[in-house]
Amino acid sequence: MSRLSVSKLNLLISQELSLSPFLRRVEVEGELARFVRHASGHLYFTLKDDFSSIDCTMFRSDAAKLTAPFEEGDRVALTGRISIYEKNARLQLYARTMTPLGEGIYLRQFELLKEKLAAEGLLDPLRKRSLHPFPQRIALLTSQTGAAKIDFIKVLRARNPLVEVQLYPIPLQGDGTAEAITGVLQSIEEMPFDLVVITRGGGSYEDLREFNDEGLARVIAQYPIPTLCAIGHEIDFTIAELVADVRGATPTEAAQLSCADVYSYLEQSRSSITSLLKRTQDRLLHMQEKLRFEVLDNLRFSFLRQSAQVSRRAEELIQGGRSSLQYQLHTHSKMLEQTASHLESLNPLRILSRGYSLVHYDGHVLTDLKRLHIGDTIENITAEGRIISQIEEIEYELQ
Repeated sequence: MSRLSVSKLNLLISQELSLSPFLRRVEVEGELARFVRHASGHLYFTLKDDFSSIDCTMFRSDAAKLTAPFEEGDRVALTGRISIYEKNARLQLYARTMTPLGEGIYLRQFELLKEKLAAEGLLDPLRKRSLHPFPQRIALLTSQTGAAKIDFIKVLRARNPLVEVQLYPIPLQGDGTAEAITGVLQSIEEMPFDLVVITRGGGSYEDLREFNDEGLARVIAQYPIPTLCAIGHEIDFTIAELVADVRGATPTEAAQLSCADVYSYLEQSRSSITSLLKRTQDRLLHMQEKLRFEVLDNLRFSFLRQSAQVSRRAEELIQGGRSSLQYQLHTHSKMLEQTASHLESLNPLRILSRGYSLVHYDGHVLTDLKRLHIGDTIENITAEGRIISQIEEIEYELQ
């Protein structure tokens, strides 16, 4: 057997390790220790658990792909290969990827992004738009099958059955979720929607981390249509909610914030008109009494001195007061008539109360019978409630 140099021995060990299928790609988790980011861009650190440790290196090309702000003490999962540093035969793990485990890293990443966006003014309440109380079309971004869609539409229909809702199914968690939502938002940004709602029914911090994506946040912050985000947490916020125009805690609250209750609005308007009419009548009566007493006082104190002049003045005052009262009464009556007419035109029950109904199919107002098929289910909105019907026969023209 020939003698080996130390360099040759270390090279042989390195080659043997590289030939092992298991050691060429390992996955391991542990806690970061002695974490150093070298000026060259390489990372040097130790991965340890309660009983053992191993030295690790991550080269600059792989380190540049990391998105989380790692630091000593973080729990992470690594993938890489086992080899040795040939100069001293020190066993090392050469890491290719590093993934955070636990919420600590995500929370730091959240705070850093929040501070960055705040410095750019994207979280400023003054830049946020208010929502229209009576939208006509809403784009709903949520899961096709989740409870969030059902809760949102149910509450919205109870508040205003005339709002049209267009559903755009999106993934709600996992890698690629932020990119998928961004793609949907960009595809509908020129459509005639009054509001875009992004909602889901809550989840763990890990489930929601895609809603803390910087790219998604910037798209929402600069979106041309007003946005409402309700990710389902009463206390914890996501970056997407912070940059949206309005934030809701749950899908139910999102529906409540999306539009005003049209029935309550009409009732309040009727009460306001009644109150305004009474105040106007009381004011006119007060003015009439005040004018009458002024005329009588003038007559009483000046009758003996200028009887004829006072009589003429009294007649002028009475005539002027009568004309003024008639003009004000006429003006207020016209204003009240116009207000009542405008409110009546807004009443969605006006047409329904004459026996007509509003037909919804697949979440939309039905305007084309050719969309229906035998066996389909439709929803009829009437003045007294709603009726769920199943299609048994379709006639396209009435004879």
